[in-house]
Amino acid sequence: MPRGQGIKKLSNLFEKYTHTLIAPEKTVINAFIEVVDDLYGWKIKREFFSYSPHTKILSITTSGPIKTEITINKTEILEHLQGRLGKSAPKDII
Repeated sequence: MPRGQGIKKLSNLFEKYTHTLIAPEKTVINAFIEVVDDLYGWKIKREFFSYSPHTKILSITTSGPIKTEITINKTEILEHLQGRLGKSAPKDII
């Protein structure tokens, strides 16, 4: 929009940053733990997860029933993470 042609929407002011900023590992893991707690009521520890911001993959480092249940409900969890984190949400959980 050229200068002097009206008011610019506030939502457009930070649009360029939403494409370049990447959520840090701790933020994504904390959001994941909150989503799992909200959806299923499972209390899980942060030490069981790692996140790679550049590949957008959240890895589960524990085995057992928790990992199985998370992988079964992966699509629902990823949808909720997308709602909370936007474009910087994980693309896959392995």
